[in-house]
Amino acid sequence: MKRELTGIRISRVDSRGRGRGIHTLSDGQERSVAVPGALPGDLIDVGVRGRKAGTIQGCLLALHETSHPRREPRCPHFGSCGGCTLQDISYADQLLLKQGTVEAAFREAELTELLPEMTPILASPREFLYRNKLEFSFGAERWLDEEEILRAEAIPDRRGLGFHAPGRFDRVLDLRECHLQPDPSEAIRSFLGDLARERGYSFYHAREHRGFLRLLIIRTSLTGDLMVTIMFGEDDQQQREELLQALGEAFPEITSLNYVVNTSKNDSIYPHQVVLWRGEPFITEQCGDLRLRIHPKAFYQTNPEQALRLYQAAVALAHLRPEDLLFDLYSGIGSIALYAAGRVRRVVGIESVEDAVEAARENARGNGIGNALFESGEVEKILPQVISREGAPRVVMVDPPRAGMHPAARKALATLAPETIVYISCNPRTQAADLREFIPNYEIAHLQPVDMFPQTRHVENIVLLRRR
Repeated sequence: MKRELTGIRISRVDSRGRGRGIHTLSDGQERSVAVPGALPGDLIDVGVRGRKAGTIQGCLLALHETSHPRREPRCPHFGSCGGCTLQDISYADQLLLKQGTVEAAFREAELTELLPEMTPILASPREFLYRNKLEFSFGAERWLDEEEILRAEAIPDRRGLGFHAPGRFDRVLDLRECHLQPDPSEAIRSFLGDLARERGYSFYHAREHRGFLRLLIIRTSLTGDLMVTIMFGEDDQQQREELLQALGEAFPEITSLNYVVNTSKNDSIYPHQVVLWRGEPFITEQCGDLRLRIHPKAFYQTNPEQALRLYQAAVALAHLRPEDLLFDLYSGIGSIALYAAGRVRRVVGIESVEDAVEAARENARGNGIGNALFESGEVEKILPQVISREGAPRVVMVDPPRAGMHPAARKALATLAPETIVYISCNPRTQAADLREFIPNYEIAHLQPVDMFPQTRHVENIVLLRRR
């Protein structure tokens, strides 16, 4: 296989947001080429990285022609950090790419002929500084850039604090700046990095599973509340108290300061106890008229301003009535259910994570909402018993994880056959695959892409299904 392909014309994007073109072999056979960062109409040279399922996997080496001019990325880490991979593309072109990604997901699922005309994607109010949560990793061995490698000089301190380099669980890109989260995220990260180096604290070594500092989680909110959670890889009380004391004194505005001790091999916070060191055990987020309590382990949309617009669009598509019984499957901390509660007679949320269910109930009480009920359990297992007690809903809203709905949950919902299903997804590929279960008895009445994640290839999508 050639290491470089020249003159590849990109004709479309696929469901992963990659540009697609065709390479013709010497014997006349054609091979599909997938290139991240390439857009329809681009004429490019491609570096070949491999081949998968008959498709050549490549990277963009040179751009010869384009109708989508590239721009100078705002972030100096662009190209090394795997986060904001679209920074060199105008926001208008990012939106076109994401709309094309949703279209490709339904085309690949062979649903194109069943689709209505897609509504233009809903743009985010902010292109940068939109996230309310970031997780930064402490790494004993940071990622070295090309210049450092070419200098071939000894580097006495390899510690880094930032994001993992693409495809490398054991290398952390030491961030100088990041444009995803508003202040004081940058100041806190910089302060902790400097303090740790000054005091000689060890950073986590992912291969050897040792090191004091492991993870920094910062959550901001539209109300101005601020939560910081630090994960320690070793249970050193003296160093822990010193660090937390210094951080608390430097940033007295922290609403909730927490820590986790995790000596296991898994970086996840969820199996471990979160200890409140100072302040409140939660922060408060604003979503329209709702005030939602967010605890350290809670999932909430990371673009809070756009989250409100997502919920507004989903509720509008549902055409709710005052007499309706509404089910919200995969309800999380109850944000969608509670947003819709004032428009229906009763809303029932089903969620498998017990902490999220408790948070949803707490949020219902805190907002004075008495017609919302939240049930704990897996959708596929408890949906029948909830129906037997509450009755059959006219409208069901679904917002599953990226992997989509469990097959048994899809079957249970299809059997329930509500008049209207509103399916919200952060992964149009799994969403389109799930919808095939419902096609015999439902029409796809509306598609509404929503950009929750500017500068990235990720896109949210809302689908309205109406029973035939």
